[in-house]
Amino acid sequence: MSQAAQALQSTALLDRAGDFGAVYEENYGLLVGTAVENFHIAEIDAQTLAHEVFLAYFLKANEVMNSRAWLLSAICNASKYYLRARARYVPLPPEFRELPDPQRVDEVLPDQIAAREAFSCVTARCQLALRLRYLEGYSIPEIAAELNTSPRYAAKLVSRCLRQAQCRYTKKGDGDDRA
Repeated sequence: MSQAAQALQSTALLDRAGDFGAVYEENYGLLVGTAVENFHIAEIDAQTLAHEVFLAYFLKANEVMNSRAWLLSAICNASKYYLRARARYVPLPPEFRELPDPQRVDEVLPDQIAAREAFSCVTARCQLALRLRYLEGYSIPEIAAELNTSPRYAAKLVSRCLRQAQCRYTKKGDGDDRA
């Protein structure tokens, strides 16, 4: 590449960086505020999402016609993805966090590990339904009241979630054995 071409490319990058700085300053607060207010995401996580959006924008800035619309759309999509990804990460109930008695660790630990892994394979709603039924001993009508649904649907939900956990856990185990 000739020196003139390199100088032109270097000048174009500096112009692009200057334009990017202006777009960043103008829209950063809007993107973070959108993630916090519309999607109820913690501010620190919203800031991270905004930076990821700006990185994507920087890489595609030449292709974007309306920067503000593109950035708002991107922060909304990033926020939705963030919430979907976090939906499975529900804290384990206290029963799972307790360490077993050291005398019985070889009896209890394999079952606890299997239960934890099966629990992590289902959605947050299924985790709640299974926890209420099998760990806290709720009856089906009590689960229905807790989930604000009918007893018939609560019974279906518990059985479906139990099958789902079993199916996903056994598939997960099969995949681990082959690797």
